[in-house]
Amino acid sequence: MEEKTGRHDYSVPEPRTDRTRIRRHPDRAVPDRIEEFLRAGLIAHIAYVEGGEPRTVPFFYYYEDGHIYIHGSAGTGTLRTLEDGRPVAVSVALLDDLVASKTAPDHSANYRSVVVFGRCHRISDLTRKRRILDATTERYFPGRHTPQDYSPATDDDLTRMELIAIEIEEAQAKAREDGPMGPNDDDPNAPGTAFVASVRIRPV
Repeated sequence: MEEKTGRHDYSVPEPRTDRTRIRRHPDRAVPDRIEEFLRAGLIAHIAYVEGGEPRTVPFFYYYEDGHIYIHGSAGTGTLRTLEDGRPVAVSVALLDDLVASKTAPDHSANYRSVVVFGRCHRISDLTRKRRILDATTERYFPGRHTPQDYSPATDDDLTRMELIAIEIEEAQAKAREDGPMGPNDDDPNAPGTAFVASVRIRPV
């Protein structure tokens, strides 16, 4: 399916149906942070159905104005499959801390996560492809610019590259940002140890 030219009347895609309702710890729902988490994430796992079988593939990505952009070689089977406009689910998760408790069931983690539902379309316009791919490079390699740091992609390079936009229909975000929450974790006299160990990859 070729690129669409229309724009949605929203910039923050919020949860609207039961498929984005958080059932476990609904208090951790943070729909107002969907875009924040999408801009902070590093890997998006794209899930879809092909031939009646589930598939999931990790991608680098770029988020902008209700769209998640993924790219790769024109020979990539997943990208060719997604060109037909099929529905997909996308998961982005950031692990920030490991949370140790004095009781086994209460070990946990601090995280930021987003689940997205949307549909794909192919971007063919070379000007838009160049802008999105340059922005993707800047996102993962901040401060690097053409031509001083690397030579820009040629039109032939862009033609050989597939760029897919996932137009978000709805999404939900969830986060945990607490310390140990076991029944004895605040008791200095209780046996065992409780702590938070940071595993954050980079500041955001």
